[in-house]
Amino acid sequence: MSTPRVTVIIPTYNRAAYLGEAIGSVLGQSLGDFELIVVDDGSTDDTPALLGAIGDPRLRVLRREHGGISASLNAGLRAARGRYVSRLDSDDVWRVELLQTLVAVLDARPEIGMAYGKGQAMDAGGRLLRHFQGMPPRFPDDGVRSLLYDDCICTIATVARRACFDRVGGYDESLPANEDWDMALRLAQQYRFAFVDRVLAQYRWHDGNLTGPRSAGFEAVMQTRTAPLDKFFAQAALPAAIAAMRPVAYENAYLFRGQRWLDAGASRRARREFLAALRASETRPRTALRIVWFAIVVRQFGRTRPGAALIARLTHLRRRWLREDAVVPSVPTGE
Repeated sequence: MSTPRVTVIIPTYNRAAYLGEAIGSVLGQSLGDFELIVVDDGSTDDTPALLGAIGDPRLRVLRREHGGISASLNAGLRAARGRYVSRLDSDDVWRVELLQTLVAVLDARPEIGMAYGKGQAMDAGGRLLRHFQGMPPRFPDDGVRSLLYDDCICTIATVARRACFDRVGGYDESLPANEDWDMALRLAQQYRFAFVDRVLAQYRWHDGNLTGPRSAGFEAVMQTRTAPLDKFFAQAALPAAIAAMRPVAYENAYLFRGQRWLDAGASRRARREFLAALRASETRPRTALRIVWFAIVVRQFGRTRPGAALIARLTHLRRRWLREDAVVPSVPTGE
């Protein structure tokens, strides 16, 4: 059996409604030299039957007792045979050129450890939405500081060298979410990243998202938002420029949680997070303006197409005025 060029890992748990489309988007890639490992994390729905009906020899299925997304990803990494590794969540899809585009970057630039592109949101039925993940690093050629400012990577639109994971270790199995941000921070301390300014994947928003306000695990997921930062800043002897990122890193994490609690209709919890952002901030007037923006302007006017278009124009002006990038954290959907 020849060694595949790329290993694609799809962790899944009770996502039979979407899994077939995710798998199809991998099997239909324009670059066909890959193996696809689907890690069935103890599904109790029709997932086993769906997987059993797929006859493509590139598909390998690992079945395990339910242990969470990080444990599933680690199982896939242990079984991976490819030179490169990529990940797709089981309710999302790739565009046909994702592997070809990102592998070409890694082939051409041996100094790069990970290449990533952009993802676009879609609703449960696949209709595209005006929301994107994945952005160029805020600090050019400084992945660590850029990731501390905010998670700028769309995790389902990445390809990394297998050797990178061998060096930094597996995913943190204590994290029910944000495991991708934690991994990206560890990788960025050892390797350079390359951003491709193209939409290469589509991530699905639906009621079953792990980070959705209706999810049973929503509160636990929100609490782990700061866990990658806690781990990172606990390291000894960080360079001064990196250690100086601590206030804004926590400010942005608290702002993210405040927005998500507002989305969940929990205004009291949102206020608590916004106050935490103010306490963490070194520029409180600026932070107060950001809170007003997220809590009032975006929330009130962003629900319609004309409102969303107006906010997009105002966001550009706000970024220039405050000299900042928008806080658009990734929202991992889990398995």
